[in-house]
Amino acid sequence: MARHGCVTYPDQVREKLTGKTILIIGSSKGGQRGIWSIFSDAKIKVILVGHGTSNHAAGQVHTFIQYDYFTDHSDIEKHAINIIQLLGDRVKDIDGCFTFTEEVSPITAVVCEKLRVKGFHPDAAIAAWSKQKTSEALRSKTRNSTFNAEKYSPISYRIQRGDDIKECKQIIYPAILKLEQYESSRAVVKVVSEDDCLLQYNQLQKEFRESSFGETFGTSMVLMELLDGLSYEVDVVIYDGELMTAFVTDIGLYLPNSYACTSICTPSNLSAELQDQLMTAAHHCCCKVGLLNGVFNTEFKMTRTGPKLVEINGRVGSFRRCIIYETTHGVNLWEIAAAIACGIKPCFPEVTPRCFAVGAFLFSKFHEKHFLEEGVGLKLKDMVEAKDILLVMQPKRKKLHCEAGECLMPFCHLVALNKTSIKCARQTLTQLFQDLGFNGTDYDIERFTSVWA
Repeated sequence: MARHGCVTYPDQVREKLTGKTILIIGSSKGGQRGIWSIFSDAKIKVILVGHGTSNHAAGQVHTFIQYDYFTDHSDIEKHAINIIQLLGDRVKDIDGCFTFTEEVSPITAVVCEKLRVKGFHPDAAIAAWSKQKTSEALRSKTRNSTFNAEKYSPISYRIQRGDDIKECKQIIYPAILKLEQYESSRAVVKVVSEDDCLLQYNQLQKEFRESSFGETFGTSMVLMELLDGLSYEVDVVIYDGELMTAFVTDIGLYLPNSYACTSICTPSNLSAELQDQLMTAAHHCCCKVGLLNGVFNTEFKMTRTGPKLVEINGRVGSFRRCIIYETTHGVNLWEIAAAIACGIKPCFPEVTPRCFAVGAFLFSKFHEKHFLEEGVGLKLKDMVEAKDILLVMQPKRKKLHCEAGECLMPFCHLVALNKTSIKCARQTLTQLFQDLGFNGTDYDIERFTSVWA
């Protein structure tokens, strides 16, 4: 069904994007390396603002501006004004503005407001950056009342000091303790009692104080009810509050005693009805928070009572998943984010997925030894060239050696592709793990992907 005022992706959207000038704020992560050539080939001028003096994209964009918004990002209004001043006469040429980086989203939102380009309110960016503010927004009776999202919000409390734990009257243990402003499995722990929660909280606070981690992401934490069910990533494309399209990725079982992701499956193996529930939930949660224009990432648990939100990321999701979507669906989410930022409303014809993908993460702790073997590298290279797999390496991986606190950070995403079914893609992946010696008692790919057997 045609939608009013929209243009069809990809051809018409790309035609409209040609010649646009886009301001991107935030030093992109290495995973976005491929996007610069896409923008360049489409004759899109990119002005990139990064906080560091060196940036891997500096030589690949039309203009790079170094500005330190990172050391102290508390005054977002001041940073936005400074960035606009640094642009000088280039301000009049800018057609759109967005960011790849969660912590820079509030500054970007202010810049969009001042430049009067498509975006969302700074309050929405601030709410999305904070898990507890997200929860409060979902439960609000007055905020964006068109969308009813309270039912998707789990019970949670902000923990800023140890005494706050005693005030969490609605929490039933076991529960989840995690950082309020961070989107990774790092510092996510299961706590089994109030005493255990206090112990874990104090240990994590000590770690934050002894590192620069707390300076960047803060030390405030959230105590949240433990949700049953499997996890799902839902990436949504929203324009003026309207859901244009969405993609659901299934998440496999976690590593034992951890919340580190082991495996993924896309397109989703869920029924169409359950996928629709997740897409609706993601759309309503984003809009309730105020994320009305852009490409956003959400994570849900599909519980016995329906979808429950784990977190919202007010920016395009993981670069690994973006690469997979481009392979399975022919959709580039970075490109779509740029289009929306420029006021181009994309519509998406229903397209049967090109293939099925089941992927696994490789960790130094479990896979380093075999991965570095020459024969393994040649085997993987041949399979990549045959388009049987995707091999997405962690950017700037200087060495694979497992260092303290980094053992559960993946260095590679190995994704099996199959044009027939999810089951066949899974079989390819599990057989490859056996052949290359990646499987073991501590990392059982058969069990981690058993939900798609």
